[in-house]
Parts: sequence; structure tokens; C-alpha cells
Amino acid sequence: MLPYEIIIVISNYNPLYLNKGIFLSNKFFFEIFKKKYLNNIKFIQKIYKKYRLPDIFLDPDKFLIYNDYRVWQRIFYRNNPNKIYRYMIAKYSSEYLYTFPEFLLKKACWFNSSRYSLLRNWINENLPLVGMRTRKHIFNFFIENRITFKEICLSGI
Repeated sequence: MLPYEIIIVISNYNPLYLNKGIFLSNKFFFEIFKKKYLNNIKFIQKIYKKYRLPDIFLDPDKFLIYNDYRVWQRIFYRNNPNKIYRYMIAKYSSEYLYTFPEFLLKKACWFNSSRYSLLRNWINENLPLVGMRTRKHIFNFFIENRITFKEICLSGI
């Protein structure tokens, strides 16, 4: 059997799924395993808890509508577009989300405006058909067209 020091050096170059048998073989390696990976697990859990969005994030009763926008919302970064995009991608059903670009185009943009033609061209050129869309396509639509909170509110959340 190899000395423990050499096994530790070798295990540093292998991914976790290959080292799992070594780390679970005795208490010494199990303690190394806990020190090495438990901190990473705690870090991921903290990040998830910190950036998780509540279910009432865009609730009309709790979240002020766009017309009542106040300076404090900007100070607390309440109307952050990325948070709103993340909330919509995570919380809304796929059927509603995949048809949202066309719905937004009908409800929030004037027919003769340049914004309407810009969004319509982008949808026709860059988005696949509704049945083949994924949440990533919708997120790219939000980001690349800089969909505003006002447009989202006008289309109806």
C-alpha cells in the first residue's frame, strides 16, 4: 500500500467521482474529503440563498407598478432588469413564456414605432418556432433587446 501522503497528492489530480472510493475507505481520507468539499457545498448553498428570488417578487399587491415608481426602488435596486428576467424565466410556465415575445410585441409596442419593427425583425431572425424554443432563447430575447420593466408591465405579467 502507498503512503497516505502520496495517495493525497495523486487524488488532487483526479475528479471527485474517481476519488470517492478512496475517501470513503477509511476515517483519515474521509476527514480530508469533508474539509475539501464541505466548504464548497456551503459556498454554493450561501450563494443560492442570497440570490434566490421570492415568489412575491412581481406580485401586483406587493410590488409597485411602473407608474408609481419612486427613487427608493432605484436605491434598493428593486427594478433591476436582470432580476426581473430571472424571475420570469424561473417562475412562469413554459407555455406562457415561449409565446411571450409575440405577446409583448402585440401589447407593449405601437404598430408604427421603430421599436415594434426592431423587435419583430429580431423575433423573425433569431428566435425559432414556438414549439422549439427554450428558456435560454427567451432570456436572450430579454437581454439582447433590453426589454424594459415598463414594457413588461404594459404587456401584463
